[in-house]
Amino acid sequence: MSRSSCESSGFVRIRPSSQNSRSLAPGRVMLLIAAVLIAVRAAATAESGDLSTQIQTATALHRQGDYAHSIPLLKQIVQKSPRNYMANLLLGEDLLHSGSVQDSLGPLRMASSAKSNDGAAEAYLAEAATALGNFSLAAEAQQSAVARSGGAAEFVVAWAGYCIDRFRVLEMALRTTKQGEGMELRVEAWSHPPEDEVRETLLEQSAAADPQQRGIWGELGIEQVELGKSALAQESLKQAEARDPQGAETLQLAALVAAGNQNWQEAEAKLLALGTRSPGELQGALATWPPSRVPGAEVSGTVWSCLRNGPDSCPLAKAQPQGGEGLSAQQLYAQGRWEQLKALHLSNGSSESLWRGVALAKTGDCPGAIPALERGLNADSSTAGFWLEICYASELGNAESRLKAAGQETALHELMGDVALRLRSDAASAESEYTEALKSRPNDPELLASLAEAYKLAGDTSHARSSALAALGAHPRNRSALITLSQMAMNERDYAEALDRLKQLAVIQPKNAWVQVELGIAYGQLGQPAEAVRHLGPQLASGYPDRKGALHAQLASALRKLGREDEARKAAAEAARLANLSLESNQGDADAPR
Repeated sequence: MSRSSCESSGFVRIRPSSQNSRSLAPGRVMLLIAAVLIAVRAAATAESGDLSTQIQTATALHRQGDYAHSIPLLKQIVQKSPRNYMANLLLGEDLLHSGSVQDSLGPLRMASSAKSNDGAAEAYLAEAATALGNFSLAAEAQQSAVARSGGAAEFVVAWAGYCIDRFRVLEMALRTTKQGEGMELRVEAWSHPPEDEVRETLLEQSAAADPQQRGIWGELGIEQVELGKSALAQESLKQAEARDPQGAETLQLAALVAAGNQNWQEAEAKLLALGTRSPGELQGALATWPPSRVPGAEVSGTVWSCLRNGPDSCPLAKAQPQGGEGLSAQQLYAQGRWEQLKALHLSNGSSESLWRGVALAKTGDCPGAIPALERGLNADSSTAGFWLEICYASELGNAESRLKAAGQETALHELMGDVALRLRSDAASAESEYTEALKSRPNDPELLASLAEAYKLAGDTSHARSSALAALGAHPRNRSALITLSQMAMNERDYAEALDRLKQLAVIQPKNAWVQVELGIAYGQLGQPAEAVRHLGPQLASGYPDRKGALHAQLASALRKLGREDEARKAAAEAARLANLSLESNQGDADAPR
């Protein structure tokens, strides 16, 4: 994606926080339960005899969260009526929320196929795919839900929420490496407008952190040109030409420097060389070209005519790339021949997906780029992660613009509250946005639960509790509200209250690792070592993260109380090992040069 296309698409100027505002990320897919149940009743009237009765009974069980009885009944209905939309939808949802995530995919796909003009099945499918770690499928399903619904606000907000969650996860992952830190600084730079000193500083820091980044020196030099820092731009050009002589950013910077020296022929040659490989890259360069570096009418040339007369009459805007015939996908990627790369039929292998994803992002197609880049993470997590962050931020901006254009003020306040809370950790702004949204939807459980989160982040536990309880009053199975209440209870050492809330969560999400671990901690603190071991042991054995060894220490304590000394010694030894590793890591961070 060219810089101009990124900025014009509504790129959200975010300040990502490395702090995860939730210990558990249940997702905020708009489930549209009320609408689904209305449709169930409508569909049931069209059924005949026993099938109608069974659907009504299953609906009642579904509403109660009685999965043990709703799922077998829904399976019977689907066996009799395999393409029954509502039965498949409810079966998929109940399997998903009872922990049988993989099994939920089949009925959800069938529901999606049976009713192609409805987004609910796709929204649930996205939730299931997210739980399975299939973020490519999840992104495709979320976008499909928006398209099928005709851009309904609920689905636009759900897609934006998914973008926020993925941005945050990718940001934290990139920050774990020096190379990733460099790319994070570059993402941060992109959130500032051109000709901004902060933007230049961030790009300088990015180049220093990872000098080998593709295009970083050219990008830094372009910013320096725009700020009038010609000498610094010349130095950046030297670095760019040494490290990436044929890079798009290098050619653009070389053209700008040549134009600054009134070497119009060389400047045009560089731009035309850029256009022969990627007309999209050239159009992006021309869109941001400074008017002060356009020659007078006495200097002829196609590029200069385009800049003088505007894009509508510019033949370069419709040109096809030149050369590159017979090159492999990898070679096209290396040369930045994005349009030719997009035209190839590639497999869904991680490398091919990465190349295609970058090509789509570079030419401004973030909706198409995101699923490909998610598949490409295994090939190059830094490059794919960088472009995913850029595209997820861009899609957030598009969601904001879409809600504004549709006059969806309440949904817009909800979205801006989510951005403030989950990306900026700005509790005050989040409270304000959610409060505005609640004026139109005063009993909305999701908004109330989100407001509770904002209050908790601000340290206002009294209001956080009342908002979370109000959310549960509107929807007793609201996961976000239950999480907030359980976390506050644990922090306040009210383990009996925490246990009650965690048990409710365990009914909703019986296989959720975080819930099981928190249950183990609460049981241990309440003097029930057998239950503590039952919940903690399997999760730690499965690799649940325990960076400082505290969870293993609690497991060791519970095992000792049960007289299981050998197991307790092993758990204690592992706790000590993890604690030592954490201390060494912290010491290494403290000793590292700043």
